[in-house]
Amino acid sequence: MKFLGLGDNVIDYYSNLGVMYPGGNAVNTAAHAAILGEEAAYLGNLGDDEMSEVIRDALTQFGVDFSHCAVIAGGTTKYCDYTVTDGERSFVSVELGNHWSGPMVLGGWELDYMRNFDVIHSCCNAKMEDEIRKLADLPALLTYDFSVKDKYRTDEYLDKVCPYLDLALFSCEPMDVEAAEVFCRRFHEKGAGHVVITMGAKGQYVSNGDTLLKGEVVYVEPVDTMGAGDAFITAFILSLAHQGWKKGKRMHREAIAKALADGAAYSAKNCLVEGGFGYKAIV
Repeated sequence: MKFLGLGDNVIDYYSNLGVMYPGGNAVNTAAHAAILGEEAAYLGNLGDDEMSEVIRDALTQFGVDFSHCAVIAGGTTKYCDYTVTDGERSFVSVELGNHWSGPMVLGGWELDYMRNFDVIHSCCNAKMEDEIRKLADLPALLTYDFSVKDKYRTDEYLDKVCPYLDLALFSCEPMDVEAAEVFCRRFHEKGAGHVVITMGAKGQYVSNGDTLLKGEVVYVEPVDTMGAGDAFITAFILSLAHQGWKKGKRMHREAIAKALADGAAYSAKNCLVEGGFGYKAIV
């Protein structure tokens, strides 16, 4: 199975501890795919600063191919600054630097390269919503994380992305079945084949347009929950793909149930390591 994380890269910087964790939804999912034994790659613009070296080292160590990434001269890496006190993480700011390396614009060679993948995963933080339509004719399953913010759920935004998606993923506050059905319907009507709602410790919902299934988390005493969502979605997607999921195909109840269980088990395992996927750099 060939998996591509497309778009964003970022550093989570715990400034008072002097620790950096590489991340970004595309980087994280590519790393998780590699950990799960798949042939994984990352495609996105990289800076040429020291923070980008952390991302490149992590991708190298975990066996993720990034040989097709552009390194932007003078480009800076986005980072999220946090402080940690008594184990609690507090957000400080997001910094893009003087010349952020993203977003990426897709041309002919990139599309030719992506034609070789079975799964392409991207997200709203890549700021590539105007590029997604270019992926419509590729054979890969196309999955997309809309994260938590309302600005990525407007009709204008959804119309740019949803018609091309085999799966749309949303992080939400806990909701009941009736609310989840209403929530999912909107995105199916916009064109998304499957819709996943993750609700932290309250589990997940998955809709294939006909059926809504509820998933549960696997409880562990976590070391770090930072990468739990990306770990879940990677294992969920790959489980479905190994069960025969193809572009434009609606998956049946039994396959979705297995994928939910596979995703929850892997996500729990990932909570036992630090960072998004078990890599950290000491500043």
